[in-house]
Amino acid sequence: MRKLLQKLGSMAKTVGYRVYSDFLMPSRLATFENLLNQAIECDYEVHSVASFWEVIKAGGPVSGKRYLILRHDVDTDIATAREMWTIEQRLGVRASFYFRLSTIDIPLMRQIHEEGGEASYHYEEIATIGKEKALSTEQQIVRELPLMRHSFAQTLFRLRKLTGLPMHTVASHGDFFNRKLGIANHELLAESKLRKETAVELETYDETMMKYVTSRHSDTLAPAFWKPNDPFEAISRKEAVIYLLTHPRHWRTDPYGNLLDNIKRLWEGVLFAMRKNGKFSMVPGSILSHLSVLTVEGEWANAMVSLVVA
Repeated sequence: MRKLLQKLGSMAKTVGYRVYSDFLMPSRLATFENLLNQAIECDYEVHSVASFWEVIKAGGPVSGKRYLILRHDVDTDIATAREMWTIEQRLGVRASFYFRLSTIDIPLMRQIHEEGGEASYHYEEIATIGKEKALSTEQQIVRELPLMRHSFAQTLFRLRKLTGLPMHTVASHGDFFNRKLGIANHELLAESKLRKETAVELETYDETMMKYVTSRHSDTLAPAFWKPNDPFEAISRKEAVIYLLTHPRHWRTDPYGNLLDNIKRLWEGVLFAMRKNGKFSMVPGSILSHLSVLTVEGEWANAMVSLVVA
């Protein structure tokens, strides 16, 4: 009974933090701007993943110089992603923004690229196809990898055509499906042939870049906000190469968007369980996987539809 109560208490605490982060938390964008200002004051060069990749190709980081690699995974909340980009513009720094199919915003992506930043693909084919087919073992996933790789390649080609952007670096998205089965989306790019065919020069978790990183940080939900620790401390220590991953969702609440995303994730979990148990093998899982297409406007709405239904 004690263990059950402890588990229920832990679950309640987790739900409480999620509710606070998604619906009640004050904006933390001033903290983000302060972080960048501190890095600039400590003589850090702020890089996108793509621009740091160019540093690596030119021979690697220069001894005595400091580098901050800034990456944003736009899982949800395009509006806050735009605000973060506006802050970066004001401070004269650049970053990488990786967009899921559900957050593709072609005008914003082009603006980011034109101003010296990077906009590319936040891919998740293993999770998407795995959920649609209710795959439940690593062996099942391995059998479907050719289909998943083909889907990734075709989507990347279409995105490049629609945006006109190079997209030579890509970043894998982390989904509940990946955590459940213990296989990351970036396993797709373990095959060198696929990289060559798609002209992908770097995946954001490649050792060719990570070996230079001396301090790695990611944002997370309240109350911790950072994992494994605070990047302000890394800047104060003057770490040589800091790799900072952020998600716009963690910096400003978007109640409507977060509610939709939470419903979508809950629905995906239900569908996965139903398919896995053979209850409903033909449930159209991709409908709610791309809920944001219901709210888009402008020239990229048709592009989103073409990507989702292709």
